[in-house]
Amino acid sequence: MFFTSSSTAKRAIVGLLLWLLAVGMVGSLAPRLSDVTTNETEEFLPAGAESVQAIELRAEKFPSGDGIPALVVFSSQGDIGSKNEAVESFTKIARSATAPEAIQSILSPGDSLAANATLNSEDGSTSMVVVTINGLPSNPPFQSAIEWLSDRAAETGGELRGPEGQQVVETAVTGPAGIIIDAVKVFGKIDVAITAATGSLVLVLLLLIYRSPVTAVVPLVVIGSALALSQAIAALMADNFDLPLNGQVTGIMSVLVFGAGTDYALFIVSRYREELVLQNDKWLAMRSTMSRVGPSIAGSAGTTIVAMFALTFSSYGSFRSLGPMLAMAIFVVLLSGIFVMPAVIALCGRWVFWPRPLIQSQSVSDSGFWSRVGQLVSRRPLLIFSITMIGIVIATIPAWSIKPSHNFLDGFPDDMESKVGYEMLAESFPAGRLAPTEIYVVASEPNVLSAVAEIDDLSARLLNMEGIVSVSSPTRPAGRPVNSGQYLEQGGGRFISPDGSTARLDVVLEGDPYSTESLATVLTIREMLLTTDFPTLLEPYTLVGGDTAIEADTKAAIDADVRWLAPVSITAILLILILLLKSIVAPLYLVFSVVVSFGATFGLSVFAFQEIFGHSGVAYQNGVWMFIFLVALGADYNIFVMSRIRESVSEYGIRQGIAIAVGRTGGVVTSAGIILAGTFAVLTTLPLRDLFQLGFAVSLGVLIDTFIVRALLVPSMAAILGEWSWWPRKTRCTKPIPVNSP
Repeated sequence: MFFTSSSTAKRAIVGLLLWLLAVGMVGSLAPRLSDVTTNETEEFLPAGAESVQAIELRAEKFPSGDGIPALVVFSSQGDIGSKNEAVESFTKIARSATAPEAIQSILSPGDSLAANATLNSEDGSTSMVVVTINGLPSNPPFQSAIEWLSDRAAETGGELRGPEGQQVVETAVTGPAGIIIDAVKVFGKIDVAITAATGSLVLVLLLLIYRSPVTAVVPLVVIGSALALSQAIAALMADNFDLPLNGQVTGIMSVLVFGAGTDYALFIVSRYREELVLQNDKWLAMRSTMSRVGPSIAGSAGTTIVAMFALTFSSYGSFRSLGPMLAMAIFVVLLSGIFVMPAVIALCGRWVFWPRPLIQSQSVSDSGFWSRVGQLVSRRPLLIFSITMIGIVIATIPAWSIKPSHNFLDGFPDDMESKVGYEMLAESFPAGRLAPTEIYVVASEPNVLSAVAEIDDLSARLLNMEGIVSVSSPTRPAGRPVNSGQYLEQGGGRFISPDGSTARLDVVLEGDPYSTESLATVLTIREMLLTTDFPTLLEPYTLVGGDTAIEADTKAAIDADVRWLAPVSITAILLILILLLKSIVAPLYLVFSVVVSFGATFGLSVFAFQEIFGHSGVAYQNGVWMFIFLVALGADYNIFVMSRIRESVSEYGIRQGIAIAVGRTGGVVTSAGIILAGTFAVLTTLPLRDLFQLGFAVSLGVLIDTFIVRALLVPSMAAILGEWSWWPRKTRCTKPIPVNSP
């Protein structure tokens, strides 16, 4: 390492300049991370998923619907006439020359009998106008169009007042377009806020821990530069390799970089303090420091990198793109922790602890709370292990009552306009009407009109299925059969592609379109279609799409990933531990400890989300993120503690060595754990359920690792197994201490 190979500051300064140059050059070449993110669900599905094929087919065969629909909602419980007047007035304005060019098409209840039946609720209290928007949601014209629709709807609804001047018509813009734009706004607001909040929290905690502005500011500056470089590289990767990134990437990357980077800084500073007590030369002290903690930092980062990088081979796009980005970020943090952080700290020397610089006569203390904990664990390892495992098993039990959630809209703020609009529709329309399942019947010859009898038979068969309340099709444009030969005149034409090759059926499910039952219904529909024949058509095939189908394919992709991701991640981490510790037994129980710690964390988190916070369920993909983060980060402290235990055992023997290791690492690991938990806890302040759940679970898991696994479970297992922990190597005690020594 450049900072240890010379007793002068020259190489350290050169290295720092090169680091700053790299940060500046990469940052100047990269686009903004927010400019290369997307919030469209289909971007994260496997390319071959049936729902993705349905999206592509719709864009090809129904060009009038290749935009993204926005649903403009009008609702009035007491004055239906005013609501209808507002709808008519809004439709006229939306179709006028003053409307934004991004508006492609408008479907209003007054356009046809089929539209009237579809877009009005049965009690007439609520109506929706379907407005299709052209372009990409990230483009300003698209966003401006949604804002224009929201303003015009509010104006037309607000102009109508009751006898006492009260507003009688409520309006909101929802649907895919409205939801995407609201998501962009929410994520855009949190990027800077979460980075600032995380940095401020780390600064305060470091000041409290070390009571030195230098020790607090130095790590923060280095970590901040690592975050800037990581975000720039992520933006370049997304822009040049077409990797989809959602709006959560910046927030998760910020807390991970600050958390991991601060941990590495604490390990270095803590050991540097010890080494400065023993020798005068600050460079020799840093050399000794990094020879001791450098392998632990590299091993800790390695486990996290491997766990994150394994996601590269996932079928679910969110894992496949975000995983490598986070692995890259940890690698950048590792580089800063091995090269940059030690160089800056060594340049400061003893004055890094100003205003209380160390003096050589100071000694390292083994007294205090953690020393007493270490003595207790070393004397009663079997008892401590048994009590700890009983508590972990009990904590895991609530995990069996988990309610998975597939509706990402549940995770947004209650006052978000698109969510308000969605709930307005949910109160007046069948739940499935808000996100109908789309079935496409495609033929090689443009003759689907010749198969209307077969298509109508399919519609009837669908209606007889459990969980389906209505079907709209070429022969049933309003959900009811029409007279033979009058399909086109009564609105059936909108269910036939312009080239005549494709028919579309809109299926309204009985329950919540994002419920587990609805996802199962989609799978049942697909199975039924496999046995459905269309003799009149040439080489026909069917596709099932829509939001429910997208969520079903998302669940299938995540389930497929989990089946291989968990064992691969665990195996990879195990191999890294074996290489680092040069042992087989210790890595086995270290992996065991992080797995059971995850189980306890997951169980307690499920209980908190569903019983305390009142969430409708746990975001489905969060289970995977929790596992990856907790297993990878949980191994970090175990590596640090086990490395120190091995070092102490070689000097003082098994029992006393464990007690000393727990005592000497207790303070720094506790500080690191609190900071890491605190950085992820920042996510709980955001108005987004998914990030709240992830932040809460990881924070809780880190605290469990810090105060229970690292302090009690791992040392007790090491004490029980004794020298077998290091098998096949043998550990020799060089400084034996009597068993009854303090």
